[in-house]
Amino acid sequence: MTGRAGHSSYRPAVTLHNDQSWVRAVAADVSALRGRPLADAAIAAIGHRLGTDLATYAELDLATLRLPDLATDRPVERAVLRRMHDQLTAHPLFAATVRGSRPYPGPPLQVTDVLSERQWRQHALYREIHAPQGIGAHTVALVVGSPPLLSWYQFNRDRVFDAREMDLLERIQPALIALHRRNPAPGRSPLTGREVEVVRCIADGLTVPATARRLGLAAGTVRKHLENVHRKLGTSGPVATVMRAVELGILEVPGRRPT
Repeated sequence: MTGRAGHSSYRPAVTLHNDQSWVRAVAADVSALRGRPLADAAIAAIGHRLGTDLATYAELDLATLRLPDLATDRPVERAVLRRMHDQLTAHPLFAATVRGSRPYPGPPLQVTDVLSERQWRQHALYREIHAPQGIGAHTVALVVGSPPLLSWYQFNRDRVFDAREMDLLERIQPALIALHRRNPAPGRSPLTGREVEVVRCIADGLTVPATARRLGLAAGTVRKHLENVHRKLGTSGPVATVMRAVELGILEVPGRRPT
């Protein structure tokens, strides 16, 4: 079995810079695509950053095995989508993803965490459906919703996803879960003015002590504001909080805020 740990020496073609800037760039991309469905914006933004051949979003009712929603970032023939759906349970990631989603979504998983690349290339699903469509052999699934309605993003390309990229997807996952779970109208901020200022500092990459110095507050006060922000936005940690704030229109697109 080939796991992600074995890919640590791989150098991705797309420069990711530092982790926080990569996550903030994805948040900016999603915000710039506001007005489009969340799934469309996310697959376009993350797929572009990862350099994927195909990015998709799907929902699956596990009781009926129906797909109530499906989105792709490039045209795919309906007949091909139907064949993919009909053989969905045969995909190597299906059982692993469903098991990893009870009761909460498990971490991102790529097909080479389950099968060797050679085994996957010989798999009937890849040979008969994926390969003829020019879909890369390397696939990663990012689950954002738990059963009974399983929802996930899937990113495909011809290069393996290395350990750093998998870690970045894992950091983005909580934000996407929160966005799909609760997605109120943009621009309606539940935060106070001071809480917004604290979130802006966090988005700028400042630590709690640095935020306290910038705003002239005690570090304990900043932590209290952050507790309130996390409770109101349904997030935990800076990455999910920044992405949630951008999506709701609370925070300007990173890097475009007037000085």
